[in-house]
Amino acid sequence: MIFWILAAVMAALLVVALLWPLLRQGAAAPATADFDRAVYRDQLTELEQDLERGLIGKEEAEAARREIERRLLQTEGIEHDGTSQPAAATRRTAWRRLGAVLIIALPPAAGLGLYLQLGTPDLPGLPLAERDPGGALEVGLLEKRLLERIAEVPQDIESRLILAQVYARTDRFGKAAEVYRAAIAEVEKQGPVPGALHAALGESLVALDRGRVGREARLAFAAAIEADPGNARARYYAGLAMAQDGRLEGAIQVWKGLAEDLPADSPMIGLLRQQVAQAAKEAGIEPPVIAARPPASAESAPGTAPGPSAADVEAARELSAEERQEFIRAMVARLADRLAEDPADADGWLRLARAHLVLGEPDKAKEALAAAETQIAALPEGAERTGLTERLEGLRRELP
Repeated sequence: MIFWILAAVMAALLVVALLWPLLRQGAAAPATADFDRAVYRDQLTELEQDLERGLIGKEEAEAARREIERRLLQTEGIEHDGTSQPAAATRRTAWRRLGAVLIIALPPAAGLGLYLQLGTPDLPGLPLAERDPGGALEVGLLEKRLLERIAEVPQDIESRLILAQVYARTDRFGKAAEVYRAAIAEVEKQGPVPGALHAALGESLVALDRGRVGREARLAFAAAIEADPGNARARYYAGLAMAQDGRLEGAIQVWKGLAEDLPADSPMIGLLRQQVAQAAKEAGIEPPVIAARPPASAESAPGTAPGPSAADVEAARELSAEERQEFIRAMVARLADRLAEDPADADGWLRLARAHLVLGEPDKAKEALAAAETQIAALPEGAERTGLTERLEGLRRELP
């Protein structure tokens, strides 16, 4: 109600401000005949003064007086209506002013009348916080277009992934998980499913379950590790699942292994160190030393042999006994085969040693450590050799 009062007052002030000069002009305009008479009277006065001063002769003064009086008498016969204009001109001026009044005043009045007739002035205002928070209208439009695209082209995996991200960013994790499941099923028709897709499904399920790593999420992370042994997200959640089960020492080994496999400049290193320290505190043990690898820029990517770490192996523990053994043995065998073909990979030997330790095979772990020591000794002095040596010593301390 206050808004409408203010709007009406402002509109009225605007109309008055525009009309005032027009209305005031007609009332204040002097008459032309009156002005002429005043001029002629002033001329008569000046003529008398010039005559008294001797500036003009009597005959000349008399002739000038008669001419001025003649003109003055002509003005006395003119009728005027206050504007000293003829009646036709006066009527034209009046119509112009009326038109100006209508042009200025009619649009606001008409607009207000139409809104009162067709609008909803009684509708309460929408709080600012509820006016499309977070761009909900744009998100809804994007969601609609993606759904239409997926309906037309079910094989469009990219649209499915974008839709899942839209759902995740708007905290609709259940819908995100549904989209990831559908995407995985569609990709399986074409070939192997990338580990990142399984990991994304697992993360959505964890978020949906408020941080708890349930069975479906664990299977998703295990599938991610099987497809991509180096998937850091899946390995992290594998450790989190063990910590939630009370297997704190196992979780520490998983996180420690992941931290040591990541470059020292990885943004996950800080989180992993915190998790390891917290788990060690809860378990009542000293936190292990984490020997980070050199930064990614200092590593030589070619020649490395990715393989299972403690996280890879522990993630598989959530499967059945038969599935677990097959999963672990297959991963270890693949790494061993790669190292047999290319033994000049100290990092690969350290990974293999860790896998044997988790499997409870200390003798095979010692053999892998011995091979790793040989390869480390052949490296030149530098940050890479120092980091690998620290990891080697850490693994040796874990031997029974």
